[in-house]
Amino acid sequence: MGWISEFKGRAADVGWTSGKMLREFMRFNVTGCFNSAFAFILYELLYRVNIWDAHTAVAAWVVSSIIGNVEAHYMHYKFTFKSVFNYTTSLNRAFWCYTALLAVTTTSEYFMIERWLINHHIAWLINTCLFGFVNFMLIRWLAFPPELDEAYLERLSDD
Repeated sequence: MGWISEFKGRAADVGWTSGKMLREFMRFNVTGCFNSAFAFILYELLYRVNIWDAHTAVAAWVVSSIIGNVEAHYMHYKFTFKSVFNYTTSLNRAFWCYTALLAVTTTSEYFMIERWLINHHIAWLINTCLFGFVNFMLIRWLAFPPELDEAYLERLSDD
């Protein structure tokens, strides 16, 4: 339970209240709508190209997720969080968050589509929505540390 109290202390130090979290999550989702549209179009193209006959939808999910995550990271870096964290370091940290989520969501995609016979569009939507908040929390605190936001650093320099 030590990491929970450590997280609470860190959140308090940077002024991350539930209101601020909600505002950031909403900004994350606005940017995420663009990112999701990009990833969905890519998914559809890859699904139609059928890059792996045995697992058409799952393969399209994996490839579009990897490319979409790189695009999303850049958008969140520039627009959502306005981070001054070193871009390469941020991308590296995000890579590990995205990789962990990709393993979980690919498993979910496989079960929904190939075992439970859920339409691949609905499975895509479920995965995108279900894991969106987890993605937000992971990249917010690991890839885009609030201590390295432009606004936070400006506030510190004013004090």
